[in-house]
Amino acid sequence: MTAVAPSGPGTVYSEAELAELGFASLGHDVRIDRRAALFGIPSMHVGSHVRIDCFAVVTAGPAEVNIGSYTHVAPHTYLSGSQGGINLGYGAGLAPFAALYSAVEDYTAGHLTNPSVPADLRGQKVGLIDIAPHAAIGSSSVVLAGMKVGFAAAVGALSLVTRRVRPFEIVHGNPIRRTGMRVQDKLLELDAELRARADAEGIVLPAHEHAAPGAGRAEGSGV
Repeated sequence: MTAVAPSGPGTVYSEAELAELGFASLGHDVRIDRRAALFGIPSMHVGSHVRIDCFAVVTAGPAEVNIGSYTHVAPHTYLSGSQGGINLGYGAGLAPFAALYSAVEDYTAGHLTNPSVPADLRGQKVGLIDIAPHAAIGSSSVVLAGMKVGFAAAVGALSLVTRRVRPFEIVHGNPIRRTGMRVQDKLLELDAELRARADAEGIVLPAHEHAAPGAGRAEGSGV
């Protein structure tokens, strides 16, 4: 007989439970599965209408992890933000098994590796990962330290991001290469509608360079 994983409201933290966990800031309509693993919660900012699914792992502290409003973190994703930090912009999405590493080991220059080895014998690159609003990271893709994925960009499944991904760009592969561009006018039209709905709810979304003049004000998390 096949085992069935539990589902339904009982598998996510209640609003009262989330308030007690000690997030640096927390919006409303936040659904975090109890089977997700969150480390360094006092260094995490979470917006509104956010979903973090089962078996996701998120690490923060001392660097901050900012998860913007209207974002989805799918099952089995890994957000390693404790060293360099991660910004996940509003409306962004991480597909299953995607991984963001804000610190990576240098395997090429004669250093020892792995966190059990003394730090002075290892070589690391540490840097903020910035995933812009509406960007999509495909299944099993990896984003390395210091990378920026631009506004509404799309990273195809099984890709390795070692360079900046430009706004609206579609990339795929290892190393990534451009395979197309998303429809900018339509995406900006939909973004404007989302921003209007957020404003009606009192959700403050940060301004971005592609928004209409005067649309949005910066919020504390900067995502």
